[in-house]
Amino acid sequence: MRPHSLVVSLALASAFAVPTFAQASSAQTGAPPSRALALELCREPRLAGTRGSERAGEWVAAHLAGLGWSVAVETRSVLLSLPTRTEVQAPGLFHRRARFNPDAVPTGDIPLFLAWAKAGEVSGQVVFVGRGLRADFQARVDAGVDFTGKIALATYGGAYRGVKVAMAAEFGCAGALLFSPSSEDGPDRGAAWPKGPWKPAFDAQRGSILSLTEAPGDPSTPGFASPLVEGTPGDSEARGRAPLSGAELEARLPTIPALPLGSADAELLLAELAAGRKPVVKLHLETRVERREIHNVVASLLPQSGPGGDFVLAGTHRDAWVRGAQDSGSGVVTLLRAAEHLAARYKTGWRPANEIRLAFWDGEETGLFGSTEWGEAHRGEVSKHLLAYLNGDACVGGLTFHASGTPGLLGVLRAALENVPSATIEGNLWQEWSQNNPPRLGLPGSGSDYTVFLHHLGLPVLDLGFGGVESGQYHTAVDDFALMDQYIDPDWRGHETAGLLFAQLLTEVSSRGRVSFHSEEAARELSRVFAERPYGAPLAEAFRDVAQAAQKGALLVTPGAGFYQRLRMTAGLPGRPWYTNALWAPGAETGYAAVLLPTLAFADDPKAEVERLADHVRSALIRATDQATDRVTDQATENATEPTEL
Repeated sequence: MRPHSLVVSLALASAFAVPTFAQASSAQTGAPPSRALALELCREPRLAGTRGSERAGEWVAAHLAGLGWSVAVETRSVLLSLPTRTEVQAPGLFHRRARFNPDAVPTGDIPLFLAWAKAGEVSGQVVFVGRGLRADFQARVDAGVDFTGKIALATYGGAYRGVKVAMAAEFGCAGALLFSPSSEDGPDRGAAWPKGPWKPAFDAQRGSILSLTEAPGDPSTPGFASPLVEGTPGDSEARGRAPLSGAELEARLPTIPALPLGSADAELLLAELAAGRKPVVKLHLETRVERREIHNVVASLLPQSGPGGDFVLAGTHRDAWVRGAQDSGSGVVTLLRAAEHLAARYKTGWRPANEIRLAFWDGEETGLFGSTEWGEAHRGEVSKHLLAYLNGDACVGGLTFHASGTPGLLGVLRAALENVPSATIEGNLWQEWSQNNPPRLGLPGSGSDYTVFLHHLGLPVLDLGFGGVESGQYHTAVDDFALMDQYIDPDWRGHETAGLLFAQLLTEVSSRGRVSFHSEEAARELSRVFAERPYGAPLAEAFRDVAQAAQKGALLVTPGAGFYQRLRMTAGLPGRPWYTNALWAPGAETGYAAVLLPTLAFADDPKAEVERLADHVRSALIRATDQATDRVTDQATENATEPTEL
């Protein structure tokens, strides 16, 4: 079915259920509002657990309240990993030393650091291991390399950085160093900052190496929410549950020291290895692993009917490794612009059909903390009432639209895209996205705040953004306002377009309510996906049957999120109980990328396992009756979001 498109003038928009916002932006003069928002947000670093992040949260909350949104700040005590001293030395080649005070005001630039790396001092010969994947290590073992006590040197790419450090530890290394070659995002690509957008050879990608394989979020509270700070309102699944400690906690944390390295230093080590020499590197890392506060800011626009019903939620993370103008300052500014558009409409008397919420998560960069703890704490309300979660992580890196998400939401996304002008062509965003190939939603893996909603709670998500500008700022000190202003989005059209899109999409989902999710669309797309995979034919056929049942009104789910919730594994994936999505999951040795049918890795007979999953799809979604009606039975309605045993 082709989704409806609604384009109306600003004067008439309030008469329709789904107003458009694009016309309002055309009257703006001077610098776009997003520029001033980004300048204010990026004045200081926003590392989670520091005063900089807390102050940014206060600023966001005050701005939203000033627009007329109802704002709540939920503060939780979580375990964080912060550096106090880092040192890496290769005698005769380089010696880098830095100190950091997480309690300083203002917060200084965080040094090159990998959160959760084990504190300590180690020395060892360097061994280059390519991308640091299992195959890279194994190939060197097969060639006679003994990794015991060595320092692994690996490039970024191919998997989550935490996987690389875990591999180094598994193969016996004493420590690990990660870098990006200059040819990928440094001076070899072009002029480095401040003369150009590429990464200086001395800077490197910071990041977390906390394992995402078992569960994201606070490692001391796996599967349940971290405790609320006393006096903070909010629901909590953590009441009466003590965080892990001792050996039980240590088992969830990385076991060797590790640091990122600038490309200039890494290339010195590679040159030594190429000359047949064996450089020795000394790593010294001092950290503070302690409980600190994170602050989630959640704002709401209520419908005429008041609180307590369904809601749509858009979110981005507010914290950053340094100032983070792109990651995810661009997400924060985008949602603030969406908030301004929606508030302006609200003041005219318009009310959303269902509640609209915006979330500004804290602690994403250290391991998806804010969103995961919030989702675990509010799982009852979220599982019952969330229409969709819309994610905007680092969502402006150019002007070209891109999206991934759960099948079933393409129709509502199209309706929103058709109402937002493209910044790259004469036409709307849907026409832009449709230029080369029929648009499809790639399946999201992990690495951003949609993870808890999709892989733990079984709810539909979209991950949206704009890209196309190449640069080298990722997780560096140069991801700053000036780089954004000069190179990435110099006229701020990307931010303005993103703000319009989120405002339009939130309104569209709110207006459609539970039929924002289209079960037949979801089933047909999943059938296509599995038809292209080995062993996938039984599942492709099962989802074709589901699509046909949806046409006849014979699904065992009400419209809405129950489709994926009924397919969840009640006990979770083998060895990974937090993850409940049986159709796809982030790979255990990729971290980010989605892997289809994760249970096949544990199956003695993959073909039989797929047949079992196909039977489950039919039994979980299709009514056990030959009488197709236009309505779901009362019993089916009551059970619509209850997962069946898998």
